[in-house]
Amino acid sequence: MSAARIGMIGIGQLGLPIATNLMAAGFSVVGFRRTDRAEFVARGGVAMDEPADVVKACDVLLLCLPGQQAQLEVLEGPRGVLASLSPSQTVIELGTYSREFKIAQAERIQQTGAKVLEVEVSGSPSIVEQRKAALFIGGDEDVLTSVETVLNAISSVHFHIGELGSAVNMKLIANYLLTIHTLAAAEAINMGARAGFNPHRVVEIIKQSVGNSAMFSIRGPMMASRTFSPAPGPFSTLEKYLEMAGQLASDLGCATPLFSTAKRYFEKALDDGMGGEDISAVIKLIEAESTRD
Repeated sequence: MSAARIGMIGIGQLGLPIATNLMAAGFSVVGFRRTDRAEFVARGGVAMDEPADVVKACDVLLLCLPGQQAQLEVLEGPRGVLASLSPSQTVIELGTYSREFKIAQAERIQQTGAKVLEVEVSGSPSIVEQRKAALFIGGDEDVLTSVETVLNAISSVHFHIGELGSAVNMKLIANYLLTIHTLAAAEAINMGARAGFNPHRVVEIIKQSVGNSAMFSIRGPMMASRTFSPAPGPFSTLEKYLEMAGQLASDLGCATPLFSTAKRYFEKALDDGMGGEDISAVIKLIEAESTRD
């Protein structure tokens, strides 16, 4: 599989670092994006004019599209993916959509004879670049094994969750916690500052204590330095995960006291026009609600 030709449809904020990792591992990558493809080409990729052109030039096809409508448009039509797939190919679906949609689309792909794997990426683009993002994988074990060198090139961390559709649920659980932990980090740093501590000192100490978390380690320094832009993880990106995670919890009958509270703050940030800022900027809402001396 090390000689596999890789096709990538969707070479944007997440797809580009994934493609870059694949090329760094020695894979040749052809790709399609409707808008700017210059950076992809500059990094060694070969840009194609149509999704069908990508399919015809690859053994393993990665789909990394921002929403269900975009995915539908790429799959369908005379120059789409479905019309061009062959039984010898494997499709790796990287987009985050509802479980029902993913399963339905996977079945359509399988009807062409091609194999399908669901891969959810847990991590910001900067973490993806370091090959440290967690990959949650849904699908048959034999399909996973057949593309393992491709997955290893994307990240050194991956987990086989179960059948198709299982990976997205794990991704939603991870982002559920991300939401809670980011708000908790904001509360803690705000409390430290109001107690008279330098925020940077709070971050330094808490990172080495039992109170640390992955989000505190990542977002704490951003909160302390007030570095909310450029945003590795903007509110606008988290928005769909808030809705999807909340819906999953509701469908499962879960009590959500912490998430329900945290969700309101992130929704307020979006309502206040903070969509382009990193989610660490939620500390501004906590500060605004804190009583004055």
